[in-house]
Amino acid sequence: MLQKKYKRVIQLELNEISFPIIQNMIDRGELPNFKYINENWSYLKTKSETEYNKIEPWVQWVTAHTGKTFAEHQIFNLGDAHKLEHPQIWEMLSKNGIESGIIGSMNVLRRDTKGGIFFPDPWSITGDVYPENLKPIWTLISRRVQAHATAKTTVGDLVKGMEACLRFRIPLYIYSKIAGQVIQQKMEPKVKWRLAIIFDLFQAELFRHVVKSTNFGYYTLFLNAIAHYQHHYWRNYSKDGFDPSIVYDDIREQDDPISYGYKIYDKIIGDTIKIAKNDPETLVLIASGLSQVPYTDKEEQGGMNYYRLIDHKQFAHKIGLSEEDGYQIYPMMSRDWQIKYNTETAKQKALNILHNLTVKGEPLFNIREDVEGFIFIETNFTKGIEKGDLIVGDKEDKVVEFFEEFTNIAIKSGHHTGIGNLWVSDKNLKGYSFGKKIELTDLYHHTLSALGVEREEQAMVKG
Repeated sequence: MLQKKYKRVIQLELNEISFPIIQNMIDRGELPNFKYINENWSYLKTKSETEYNKIEPWVQWVTAHTGKTFAEHQIFNLGDAHKLEHPQIWEMLSKNGIESGIIGSMNVLRRDTKGGIFFPDPWSITGDVYPENLKPIWTLISRRVQAHATAKTTVGDLVKGMEACLRFRIPLYIYSKIAGQVIQQKMEPKVKWRLAIIFDLFQAELFRHVVKSTNFGYYTLFLNAIAHYQHHYWRNYSKDGFDPSIVYDDIREQDDPISYGYKIYDKIIGDTIKIAKNDPETLVLIASGLSQVPYTDKEEQGGMNYYRLIDHKQFAHKIGLSEEDGYQIYPMMSRDWQIKYNTETAKQKALNILHNLTVKGEPLFNIREDVEGFIFIETNFTKGIEKGDLIVGDKEDKVVEFFEEFTNIAIKSGHHTGIGNLWVSDKNLKGYSFGKKIELTDLYHHTLSALGVEREEQAMVKG
């Protein structure tokens, strides 16, 4: 695809962004930088998995970073990166003496990568941050994001994170945005949705500093707020196909998080356009990995409700799976969490308890065992529920009232599709046509080739 070698590659990973939304907002004159890359860069579509349960960002981005399909890499859950057997882009580059700056990329490992900067996604179980003085910033973001919409960001979290930010020259306006948001949402809880995009801005500023202050060969920035907004608030962007009687109770009627988020991403893209214009030796890639379309299948049932535990560790303790007994609890995205156990006896105890929990006669959880030592748990119950409804256990004994432990974080409005988007600052791609489809696995190979690591050498390196 590429016909020249570059000194560095900058990759923006704008998770799950939707081309129809982008085109619609361009037509309304709202996204000038997206308009520019549409007209002046190469635009391709990526394709990968077709089975819906494999069209997940924690699967797709592993594919993008390894050049392997799901059938080859077998990474199915967020947090499964520790079982990955294939080299990621930055590992391949490290073997060739090229350093990388990784900010926020999903389901990743550093392993024996030399030097550079490694700042994994906030759901990372290992939290392998490098260098160590970045850890307070990662902890600030991780604690907020892992707790999702139920989080409480403390003054202590902010102070430690800000001290680290001062060392990395994060602009003061980001401090004031975070502090202002925390104060505002205490007075008006229905503006909490903005915090997701503010943390994206936070990482974008960190990324901008890393790009300006280092001389690495490869950089990534992963942003996720729009994916979150599309899943949760599409009906506030467009009413088409949605039941008008279903409304969100966690945002104001006039709010449109999707349009708000795309406008901010457009400004972030503006910075990358300047880099590409001013430095012909830098290749810029903007990838979505996958994308979303509206989801209206459950409107007649009041929508598909997503319920999330308020305090995962507290709930686990109440049902008899406390950390004091050797269990480790890991909150993940949206409805998901994991339990790590140490013995077969502990595993069987946990499975027995979890499988027997029901709500209104239906299983509370969907439970999987994809990785040895871990139980992956997803809230299975999605129907409407009333105050006072109970979670019951074995022999229909009451465990607790549902809304004492869970909160409704969303009524699903966006649905994954395996077709992703890719913009490339090199306009002279071999065999290029606008919207041409390529395999998502190709992103890995073309990126390495752009930096002089050819396919033959790539194939020789095993995980």
